[in-house]
Amino acid sequence: MVRKHSRILLQAIGFMLVALGAPMAFAEDRSVVLVATQKAGDRGPIDGLIDGLEQAEAAFGVETRFIEALDPATFENTLHALARRGTDIIVTTFFAMGAAVQNLAAEYPETRFVVVVAAPLDPPLANARIVGYATQENAYLAGTFGATVSETGHLGLIAGVPLPYVWADVNAMTMAARAVKPEATVTHAFVQSFEDPVKGREVAAGLYDRGIDVIYTGAAASDIGVVEAADETDNLVIVASPPLVEQAPESVGFVASFEWARTMMIEIENALGDFESGFRVGGIATGEIIMTFSDAYAATNPRAPEARAATETVYDQIAAGQMTVPYDETEPK
Repeated sequence: MVRKHSRILLQAIGFMLVALGAPMAFAEDRSVVLVATQKAGDRGPIDGLIDGLEQAEAAFGVETRFIEALDPATFENTLHALARRGTDIIVTTFFAMGAAVQNLAAEYPETRFVVVVAAPLDPPLANARIVGYATQENAYLAGTFGATVSETGHLGLIAGVPLPYVWADVNAMTMAARAVKPEATVTHAFVQSFEDPVKGREVAAGLYDRGIDVIYTGAAASDIGVVEAADETDNLVIVASPPLVEQAPESVGFVASFEWARTMMIEIENALGDFESGFRVGGIATGEIIMTFSDAYAATNPRAPEARAATETVYDQIAAGQMTVPYDETEPK
């Protein structure tokens, strides 16, 4: 059994509409296409965004479609084609698509573009919005939980590729871990892919072999392999996607996850109404970062209840605006 900790999530109007089965009439006959630059089936961001797309169809009465665009050479052509066909809202993913939207969105002022996780557009465009996450908040929660249950005080962080936000995550996780154990260390490593579970397993196994007993991973589909390594070595892994708990419930002790579906709902509702363009950051305060705890893991580690209580305290402080986790992109020496 897993339990989620998020009061804010329950306040989402769109989610309530889904539960009630009540489409919003103002959006009738509008079209929304999700163009993903990674494959579905990742138990992470893409599957979460697809879930949000389906919820938006039910809640807002829009026509939806999902497309995988896996070759960067096709990104701009795919967006051009959809916009020329009169697609009302195009939601796409990650940094390379941000560049594509920057190049072409101005040609299609009637189409509204949303990019989930990318750099702010420069210059901004009136018909485009970029969404980011306060990833350092997840990392701080992971550092709090991980350092509390760790026997060694040696923690690890695995990411897909070395993007600037990863350094912010490493710094936030280190800050949190040292608030619990002043001597704690955080070692970072990269899979060099968001879709390589085999390499993810190898990277994680290497960290565990070095005496690290807690890993926080945020490498999308590569996380599947990281969880396998944790399960095989009887170590703890902290993940960013709740479905991974089911893969190894006694090894995945804690999830600090992005609510990709909620982000999709927020962005589609914004695009259907008086569109607010620019750049937005989702986090704990917006209900787009939540926590999930594994009871199966808690049964194996007597320090788990203390770790959960400490992590919930931090979460509540951030949600209430009593605490701010710094976003520090400085690469650790």
